[in-house]
Parts: sequence; C-alpha cells; structure tokens
Amino acid sequence: MDKIDFVIPWVDGNDPHWREDKNYHWKKNNTNAFIDGNNESRFRDWGNLRYWFRGVEKFTPWVNNIYFVTYGHVPEWLNVDHPKIKVIKHEDYIPKKYLPVFQANPIEINFHRIPGLSEKFVYFNDDMFVINHMTERDFFVEDRPREMAVLYPITNTENNDSFSHMLLSMTGLINSSFSKKQCIKNNFFKWFSPCYGKSLLNNILMYRYNNISGLLATHVPSSLKKSTMEEVWRCYEERLWEVTSHKFRDPSDITQYIFRYWTIMKGDFEPTNIYKYSKEFFLQDGSEEELLDAIMNKKYKMICINDTETISNFEKTRDRIIEAFDSILGDKSEFEL
Repeated sequence: MDKIDFVIPWVDGNDPHWREDKNYHWKKNNTNAFIDGNNESRFRDWGNLRYWFRGVEKFTPWVNNIYFVTYGHVPEWLNVDHPKIKVIKHEDYIPKKYLPVFQANPIEINFHRIPGLSEKFVYFNDDMFVINHMTERDFFVEDRPREMAVLYPITNTENNDSFSHMLLSMTGLINSSFSKKQCIKNNFFKWFSPCYGKSLLNNILMYRYNNISGLLATHVPSSLKKSTMEEVWRCYEERLWEVTSHKFRDPSDITQYIFRYWTIMKGDFEPTNIYKYSKEFFLQDGSEEELLDAIMNKKYKMICINDTETISNFEKTRDRIIEAFDSILGDKSEFEL
C-alpha cells in the first residue's frame, strides 16, 4: 500500500507574540469578521496534545510522516528531530501576501502545497484523537478514501453561525458542478450501501429531489488526496484564493469539506460507516462523563473533543480529560523529549 501521511495543525494560544499579532489584525479587520472567529475557546490549550502523538505511535504505527503545521511555535516537549515529524510553518506553503492567518480554512485548503506531502494523507484537527488500533484500510482502500455518501439537509440553528453559511456555499458549488442524480446513478451501490445503517434512510427519502441540499459532514479526521485538492483548485481557483485572504472566519469561506464533497460526488471513495468507530463530543458542564468513559474503555477508534464557551470550570474538565487519557496512554512516546 502507498504511504499515508498525517497532517495536524496546531496553535499555541498562550504565545504572547501570536496573541499580539492576532489582536492587531482582529481590530484591523473587525468590520468584516464574524464574532465566532475570535472566541477564546477556539485557541485555548487543553494540555492534551502529547496524547495525540502517543495515540498515533501506539495505535497507528504504520503512519509515514506527521506534518505538524504551526504559526511558528512548537511545544517545548516535542521531539522535532524524530524522523517522522516534519514541522511546517504557514510561510512554508501559503504565499506570504496572505499571512498571517488566524483561522483554519486558509491553512486547510492549501495543504496540497506542503512540500513532500504524500498523495494520500489524513487531516486531523488537534482535538481529534486515535484511542484504539487502526489500520490503513480505516482511512483508505487502495487509492480510495473512506467516506459516507449520505444526503443531509443543512440547517442554521444559531444566529450568525458562520459554519452553516459555509456549508450552504459549498453545497451551491457542488450543485453547479455535478448532477446529483447522475452521480448517484454512476455509483448507486456506494450511495445506497447497507453499511450506512439508519443513515441510509436519508438517501432514500431525499433521492427524489433534483439538487443536493447538503451532505453529511462528519467532524472526524479527513482522508484526502493531493490530486483531488489540485483538481478542485483548478475549478474554483479564484474563490479559494479569496478564502485564503481571510485572516478570520468569514461566512463566505470554503472549508476542507469541499474536497470530501468532491470525492463523494465523483464516486472516488470506499463506503464506510464512520459512526461505528468514531464519535464527536461537545463539551458542556456535566456532559463529560460519556467522553471520559469512551476514552478509558477505548469504545471508539477515534474521537473528536469539541470545546465550547459553555464550560464554567475549564481547569477541572481539562484535568479530568487528561487523567482519562493518561489511563490508556500513560507512557511517553518517542515523539516527546
């Protein structure tokens, strides 16, 4: 099997130089920036990054290289001389005229420019962790990413929820580039795979409509191909450069989901039910018990821990999660000094 890399961006929200830079540009761009682009919960440190590296070493030892993407800072404990670790600064792959950036979208949609990155890679947010053994086939089958082709209606449940705007914009792009019914006809058994379980009902109920009203956007690691990103860039180059110019989240942004949508519409994927081995958790007061149980008992292969502004006792919640991680990943990895 071809080599598979991991890519993980990270920001040190406590770096005074980074904070000064961010605050300067926030004030400068405030008239156009959505307020959710500067929430403290987007940048605060949970102190659990080392468990991401421990999980990778223990449960996915087959990974080729780890591209650690940062503003310029690295954790003091990270072994940057480890042969698998490649520290990439934003300036190493994003054109200088667009820097600095303080949101994920420009960082993500330009991954294909990272020097040396393999054709097949998995993109992790720094809040996504591997907590049980995984194989290459959990992410790719030969050259095909694992995905769920599930129709899903887009809704907006919050005032000025910029992400919902982004999903709607990307759905428009997909509908302008593909015929929904032709794509389903071309890959019928990928769209109606029994592995989707109850999610298959979405496709049955929504098939009769002419356009895509949304695709399921699972917030778990993304299996991506550089060639797919390059193809999408050729189609939407002007729009993607515009997104790259946005230093903070903007409702008109395009996210890395566009590459997953493209993969699905072209049928270049292997069906899977991500829910069977992954789960996304939204942290709120009193809601962490299920997360702690999932970690300590390794109930899933991967989890995503979403921070929110509603946590009143951040330090206590952080310490409990670290304790849970330590129960399964207590040994220091070779990625640590």
